[in-house]
This record gives sequence, structure tokens and C-alpha cells, in this order.
Amino acid sequence: MSVRYLCSSIGKKQLMALTGLGWCGFVLGHMAGNLLYLVGPAEFNNYGNNITGNKEIYYAIETGLVTMLVLHILFAAMIVIQNRRARPVGYKVSQNKSDKTSASLASRTMAYSGTLILCFIILHLIHFRFGPVYPFQYKGQEIRDLARVMQEVFFQGGAVAFYLFCLFVLSFHLRHALWSSLQTLGWIPGGKEPAIRKLSTAFGILVCLGFAVNPIYIYFIQRGGQ
Repeated sequence: MSVRYLCSSIGKKQLMALTGLGWCGFVLGHMAGNLLYLVGPAEFNNYGNNITGNKEIYYAIETGLVTMLVLHILFAAMIVIQNRRARPVGYKVSQNKSDKTSASLASRTMAYSGTLILCFIILHLIHFRFGPVYPFQYKGQEIRDLARVMQEVFFQGGAVAFYLFCLFVLSFHLRHALWSSLQTLGWIPGGKEPAIRKLSTAFGILVCLGFAVNPIYIYFIQRGGQ
């Protein structure tokens, strides 16, 4: 990979797209794993322990995710700066909603939604990655009780409301990001753009609803039943 490619507009856009797709895959897998909480604390805690148990693999995955996130933010910032220099006056927002050439709300707010998502990731890490460590006995082995940590967080109404709001923003971000990344990389077959747009919207909604299940269940059902 040459320096010339990295400095080019298409190079930055393609690398931002690739790192974005990597994180799309991660959030989908993370969402599916989180749903194990509904099966039971033992299964959920065992899932978490299986991920963190092998330190070499865990740290390698963590390093890869952090690297992709940093590169995604870096290339996104470079593209925003480049676009602003090219168009110092900024884009004129069309007042005609039927004007398909105008940028969508999701595309025009990607920088803002991305910034909020970054803040959310940091808070998420503080709560769960670096949060309290409670012991949990599983098949004669002591592992971390992540289910208890999740309950402590989502027993708080403010935390649930903020979490759900961030999920809505994440859904908005993903519905544009998936389609845009595939388009940038030239991975959309001819005539399939409308279908890919619908798929991206469905993906964003699926991730939002999947992550929303646990906080809603914990706050309204488990907390309400105590």
C-alpha cells in the first residue's frame, strides 16, 4: 500500500469503508452474544469468559478493533477536512424532499452521529470492560459476573434512556454506513442499489433492536419485578 494511495481521496474513502465494515461485523456479532443474557446469567457469563479467557487472542482482537476504530476516525476526519476545504461555503440543503440529489439526513450528520457513538463506546468500556469484577461460579470455575454488572447499569433509568438514544443514533449511522461503504468499494452489483439500501436500513434497525432488548428487559421486567 503506497503513500500516494493513502493520501489520495479514493484511498482514504476506501480505507474508511473497510474499517467501517469491520466494525459493522463486530457490532452484529456482539449484539448476538449479548442476547445470551436472556438465556441465563450462567450462559451469558460463560460467553464473556470464553471471549476474555484466552488473553493472547482476546488482546489481539481488542488491538485490531481499536486500530480499526482509530483509522476509521482518522480517515473520516481527513475526508471532512478535505471536503470543507474544497467547499468552504458548504452544501446547500435542498428544501424539496423529492430532490434525490440532495444528501440524506443520515449522510449529512455522519460526523455528529460518529462523535456521539465514540463517546458511547468510551462510556460502554468504562461500565463493562473496566467496571467492577464480581465472582461467579460456573462448573467449578470462578469467572466474572458480567450479568450482575449489566443489571447494575440498566437498573438506572437514566442509563437506559441514554443507551437507547445512542442505539437510535447508531442505527441511523449504520443504515448509511453499510450502503455507503459497499458503494465506495464497488461491491454493489449493477441494478442492486435499491435492494442494498433497504438491506442497510434493515441492518441498522436489527442492530438497534437487538441491543435494546437487554436494557428494556432488565429495567422494565427484572427491576419492575423486584
